[in-house]
Amino acid sequence: VHSEYGEFQTFQHYFKQINLSLSIQIKMSTKEEKRLQKEKEKAIRQAQAAVAKGMKKENWMNQVTVILDSGIANDKGGLEVATALELEGLKCDSRVQLIPNTITFERIEMQADDGSVQQFKVSEEIVLLIIPAGTILELLAGQQLQSRIKAYYEILPRGYKITVVVCEVDKIFKSKRKKADIIAFEEALLDLQLDHDISTYLIKNNSELVDHIRMFSKAIGERPHRLRTNKDLFIGSSKDSLFVDKDGKGYLQVFCAQLQEIRGVNEAIASAISTQYPSPVILHSFLSSSSDHAIATLADI
Repeated sequence: VHSEYGEFQTFQHYFKQINLSLSIQIKMSTKEEKRLQKEKEKAIRQAQAAVAKGMKKENWMNQVTVILDSGIANDKGGLEVATALELEGLKCDSRVQLIPNTITFERIEMQADDGSVQQFKVSEEIVLLIIPAGTILELLAGQQLQSRIKAYYEILPRGYKITVVVCEVDKIFKSKRKKADIIAFEEALLDLQLDHDISTYLIKNNSELVDHIRMFSKAIGERPHRLRTNKDLFIGSSKDSLFVDKDGKGYLQVFCAQLQEIRGVNEAIASAISTQYPSPVILHSFLSSSSDHAIATLADI
């Protein structure tokens, strides 16, 4: 009996030692898990801070790469443009584009993924098509401008938007061309806007082209910051652009400016029409209701 009781005490002692050892291991394991969890949370915070820093408004230039079509980049004027952009701090690259004489943009997207920062390139759905003013007139003479733009849209992926940048406009407006040519040129650009939802810019020289490319790059680079802070996004310079906020303030000025793109409509006429009919829908509804009466009413305005 004494022998069995002694063995029982020995086993009891062993069990106590095992329980104590397991308890210590559990405590160490819990402590290690807490340490690892804190390290993970710290890494996540650091990654989120890095992404937030990269998305800051002032860091937009680091996020954007300007892609010049090889035809532009190899041209003397194109080299001047690329050099000027790089001097301003913009990154430039050259490659064969889907459409000749175009400029596109790539942006670096950043994501905080489980404590690490992931970066990947995103192609923006904006295409700047550089066309000399003389080429516009040549395409008009051959009745090819509309079909050319339509063909370009068929080449591009769905969702892409073309912006036509017409260069060397002085050769049109300051030359001895017939007035009919100038009117045809202006109406052709208006038709592009109405038929294909295309924005157009008129520039005189490479310096203005650099300004426009920088303007687009800045808007693209600032987009993540503006979306994150829920601010309004627009492409344009603060001097010559019309701004519409999320509440619609400024829309009337935009409509007034659109009316002035119609030949013969000056600021006074556009202001009078937009005051009476403050949106394209209202004006269209009025014009559709009675054409003769509508024409007479607009003439009175």
